[in-house]
Order: sequence, then C-alpha cells, then structure tokens
Amino acid sequence: MGRKSRMLSIGEVSRFTGASIKSLRYYEKIKILEPAFVDPCSGYRYYSFDQVYLIYIIMFCIEMDIPLKDLTGYIDKNGTIDYSALLAYGKVIAEKKLHTLKRGLRFIEDADQAIALTEKHHNGRQIYTREIPEKRFCLMPYGQSFEDADVYEVSKLMLELDYGGDDFYEILEYGYMCEHSPRGIQRYAFMELPGHKAQANARHIPGGTYFCRQSEESAIEQAPRIFSGQLGGAASFLVIETEVFAGKYKVNKPVNELRFIALSETM
Repeated sequence: MGRKSRMLSIGEVSRFTGASIKSLRYYEKIKILEPAFVDPCSGYRYYSFDQVYLIYIIMFCIEMDIPLKDLTGYIDKNGTIDYSALLAYGKVIAEKKLHTLKRGLRFIEDADQAIALTEKHHNGRQIYTREIPEKRFCLMPYGQSFEDADVYEVSKLMLELDYGGDDFYEILEYGYMCEHSPRGIQRYAFMELPGHKAQANARHIPGGTYFCRQSEESAIEQAPRIFSGQLGGAASFLVIETEVFAGKYKVNKPVNELRFIALSETM
C-alpha cells in the first residue's frame, strides 16, 4: 500500500483533470500516458501527481486539434518526455490557432457592421447615399445582358484567382458591373480582391458617394431608369450590383445593393 498511497487512482485523476476514465485508458493504449504503477493483483492503475501536467498537455493538444499520435515523437522508448520540445511545438500550434481565431472574430465584427448597415437602409425601394471606399476588382467580361445572370460566373473568378480560406475572413464583394460611356456599355462579373492579393489586371474602382437601392431581384439592367434623377446628364457612369449581408438571409432571394456613381471621364 505504501507506493499506491503516494499516487492517484485513475478515478481521482479523472476527477482532478476532467479527462474521462475512458480517455485515460485510450491515452495508455496509444502509449502517450503510461500509468506510473499497475497493481499486479487488481490491475488498478495509479498515476503520479506529476503526470497530471502531461494530461493537461494532452488535453491542450486535443483543443488545438493536434493529432495525439504526434505526441509519441516526444516520448522515447524509456518513457522520457521531452517537455521542452513538446511545449515549443504546442506554442507554435497555439499561435497559429490564435491568429485564426482573431481573424475569425474580426470577420464576425465586420459582418455585424455590414448587417447593421444593410438594416439601416432597408427601406423598400428608396434611393439612399453611401460613402464607398476605393476597391480593387478582378473583372471578367460578360455578355450582352444580365437578364439571365448566374452567380456561377463569379465562382469561376474565385477558382481562377485561387481564393483560399484566409481570403474569406475579409468581407469581399462580388457581383456584376456595368460601365456606361459614350462608346456603349461594358458588362462584367467581378470579384473584389483581398488587400494582400496581387493581380496585374486588377481594376481600381473609384471611391466616393454612391447612390444606392436595395432589392431582392437583379435590377442592374434597369439602373439608368432607376437612377434617372441622379444622372444629371452624365455621359459616363458606373453601376455595380452586389449581394449584401442581411440579418435574415434568404437563400433564394438574397438582398442585393445596386450602386450608381457618375464618372467625370471613362475609366
């Protein structure tokens, strides 16, 4: 009893750490947590108090999505654990995870702001003004009309530009654009470029005060009529239609924002 009295039973370790008995047995099975002592008569397992810290590290690895099999590389055949190397590895993983969580939190905050802005102007078919910053779009020439526009055209742009997971932690706009000038109308599908992504053929879309209107149907082809009161005789103007965040999202009828801005000269 002398040796066991200085150790913790598997039940005590479970209560102390929060790891289930089933988990502790699994850690033993994959050889990352061998009991300090196994009673040869009863088969009961006992652990030293120091092993509690290893259990916390194992639980941390699980939280960080580190495969438990990776831990075996830090335990030699004599059961010696290289804590220094293991902690250094855990720190790298934790920092990557923290970076991802921070980006995710910023995305949620940006999305909340976008929803609030959409709700603020959700006033039926009324025209309102918004200050839109300069943006960079990748453009793909479209056909003669947007009457049968399909968002698949935009998805092809995403594939061509090799958008990855981190890119979508930014609120990136996509949709359709009409560039009106005395030479006629140029139609494009567009995808906004993330701040870090370089693109030789990126188009800088002017910032400024845009006239806007929300709709659940595409109205980009009717823009000259819709914004007739705002044209002011402008021969060159830009019309952009993009889906915006809404508090309640309708899969089949997302909220679009139609934007109009007069240009002093063609782009």
